Amino acid sequence: MTDAGPTFPRYDDGPGPSLAVLIVGAGIGGLSAAIALRRSGHCVLVLDRADLSSTGMVGAAIHLCPNITGILPRWGVDMRNLGASHVSRYLARAYDGRMIQDLNLAEEHSARWSNPWLMVHRAALHKELRRVATAEEGEGVPAVLEGNLNVVGVDPQKGMVTLEGGETVLADVIVGADGIYSKTRDAISALPLFRSGKAAFRFMIPRLAAVSDAETAPLATPDDTFSLWLADDRRVIMYPCHNNEWLNFVCVHPDTESHTALSDEWNRETTLENVLQVFQTFEPRLLALFRKADPATLKLWQLLDMDVLPSWTTDKLALLGDAAHPCLPYQAQGGAQAIEDAAALATVLPRDATMLDEVPERLKLYENIRFERARRIQHYSRLAGQDRGGKKKVEEFDALQFKEYNFNHNEMEHAAAAYAEWLKVREERGDTSS
Repeated sequence: MTDAGPTFPRYDDGPGPSLAVLIVGAGIGGLSAAIALRRSGHCVLVLDRADLSSTGMVGAAIHLCPNITGILPRWGVDMRNLGASHVSRYLARAYDGRMIQDLNLAEEHSARWSNPWLMVHRAALHKELRRVATAEEGEGVPAVLEGNLNVVGVDPQKGMVTLEGGETVLADVIVGADGIYSKTRDAISALPLFRSGKAAFRFMIPRLAAVSDAETAPLATPDDTFSLWLADDRRVIMYPCHNNEWLNFVCVHPDTESHTALSDEWNRETTLENVLQVFQTFEPRLLALFRKADPATLKLWQLLDMDVLPSWTTDKLALLGDAAHPCLPYQAQGGAQAIEDAAALATVLPRDATMLDEVPERLKLYENIRFERARRIQHYSRLAGQDRGGKKKVEEFDALQFKEYNFNHNEMEHAAAAYAEWLKVREERGDTSS
């Protein structure tokens, strides 16, 4: 399967052929796909250009919304390992501190959603997904993860990727989960990224530092609160994670105030002085909170966008997550959509029913199952991120306006129903090859 490159795990037991699945990218989407596909009985190899030996608590936080907190436990993810904070209250303020919305979401959870809405540190989620993907226990053979390997080319027809050193790896299925700057996407489309017009400062603050200060304590209490400050063209999002020990900040602003051109740097260095300058008109209590930022966590992130891809699949290649449908952060659904993608992909590739010559057709089915929902989430995220001003008054903003569509969805059930219908149509037309 390789030319002096990484090798797949062996899996010789069980009914039907076990596919060799190569996943490019070991982020949340790639590891989710590794878990789902090993549970389907396949041999999974995950490659990433990063050094995967580091397991420190670096990076930012992430929302785990009700549409995916029902999926993760079914895969064997131990939610207790995530240090999650529950979203129990939502506070939206104008930039000067005037209250816009104050919602008790704990009551809404029990009335509307069957699964919790959680906030976790991204590193904790990544660590747990990696554990489940590679653990000896659990369904299927453990996935193999290899870091420091940069994919420079993909041949979807041959099922082959080429690494920077010239090695090649052959697979029955290639999953492109390599993010917004995807290299695997080039094998399907040359659609360019473009500036959304916004960038974001990201940083974290020890919650103890916030609650110990009489000026900032009211902004950091109670626990489990998701907070937003909104101006016409910029906003601040704050929420706790890691057992309510840290406050995570995302400070969105016009990218002309921090970038001069399109950037391919996911985490640019910046300074607290820059943050304070860009948000100087916001309420003093919030700026006092900013001054407590942990400098090691302070990064700058340009928010890029892309037009809708006409297709996510070709031959043996399927894209997943941001590689297929980059999502602006205003609906907290980027990671969630990658996890839903992984669930759907594994559904259409069961070991006991998937023949090698069916792979392209089944990958296209995966795309058909996921395409419209991912497209709508992209669209809703753009709408939620629009500037206020004119007829769009700050006081009328509702960040949760699309939550019913976003949250009330079970991708495992949705994909299973679509797959069953596909099998029924095949049977009716006399195609019983699977």
